[in-house]
Amino acid sequence: MKTLRTLTRALMLVCAAALAAGCSIPQGPAAPATVRPGGLQDPQFIDAAAGNGRYEVQASRLAMYRATSPQVRSYAQMLIDHHTMANSELMDLVRARGMRLPGVLPRDKRAKLDRLASAAGSEFDRLYIRIVGIEDHQSDIALFERASRELRDPELRTWASRTLPALRSHLDAAQSLGSAMR
Repeated sequence: MKTLRTLTRALMLVCAAALAAGCSIPQGPAAPATVRPGGLQDPQFIDAAAGNGRYEVQASRLAMYRATSPQVRSYAQMLIDHHTMANSELMDLVRARGMRLPGVLPRDKRAKLDRLASAAGSEFDRLYIRIVGIEDHQSDIALFERASRELRDPELRTWASRTLPALRSHLDAAQSLGSAMR
């Protein structure tokens, strides 16, 4: 039984790697019904969710030192707490599948951090709320909504669905802060 599980897991990892590399899985009677050509692939979601989560924690740590508004610092601390917990949950799910999370931030996220780091004072506060709080959370919500519908792994799908309310809450809080800062 344990050998069968190990072999099944190994086959799943090979298939996931092949899909991530752009290889196609032959369609036919033997192909699993859960393969959705063109849909969001599990490894693709894992990479995006991990990179986004890591970036939001780093950006929020920067905000803890750079923000002038106590409300923005409070928001940043909430993001650190929530995204650190979500990142840990994702890491556990990924490890259980014998996979690893990417070790570096995506290039676009590093550029956003550089942009934030160059801002100061109330400009930083507005930029952080607009970029991290609103724009990035809108993107995260769209990604997680899609993942909750399209991922093949039921545990990843459940995790994405379970994470959505917190992401929506973060967006709502950022929109309120943004309106108050005008």
